[in-house]
Amino acid sequence: MSGDAIRAFVAAELSPEAREQAAKAIEGLRALLGDDVRWVHPEKLHLTLKFLGDVDPDQVPKLAQRVAAKLVGESSFDVALGGLGSFPSARAARVVWLGVSAGVAPLARLARKVDVAAARLGVPRERRPYRAHLTLGRLRRPGHVPLERVAPPDPVSFPVNEVVLFESRLSSSGSTYVPLVRLPLGTDAAPELDFAPEI
Repeated sequence: MSGDAIRAFVAAELSPEAREQAAKAIEGLRALLGDDVRWVHPEKLHLTLKFLGDVDPDQVPKLAQRVAAKLVGESSFDVALGGLGSFPSARAARVVWLGVSAGVAPLARLARKVDVAAARLGVPRERRPYRAHLTLGRLRRPGHVPLERVAPPDPVSFPVNEVVLFESRLSSSGSTYVPLVRLPLGTDAAPELDFAPEI
């Protein structure tokens, strides 16, 4: 590698209204589970399509171009959040999440296309089927999570018009997600891409 590797992932962002609903879900879960969970800050919530791991910075433009090429012909679509769950089970939960009630199939299709594009640059393929969800919190110790005692938020529909290649920057205060490039949907040809980080 020509420089320090960056941790990267590809995701779809939430609308402000959907982010607010997800924040309400976190509030309800926090009242039930307290601070034995590392809660995700609402501003960091996103629908991950592919975690890329460590990527050579010089490979980022090529990666983005390959993903953009795979997305040609993919139309924008609506997503709605709904339903709480936990991984790997409610009895021995490690993660609590908010699911997706609409837009599951197109999200999965995007995830497959990103997976194929990234594999051509040496990123390992996903072994498990894609499951669209928002990670709301990670339990410090696995345990039972009585999700039936928490009212799920009202579903909020929002459009997905693009996917974003993010860099995850780690620090003592946590992680910061920096958009590196935005990849629009609904194009007939791979667009010219701007790689300037937004912050």
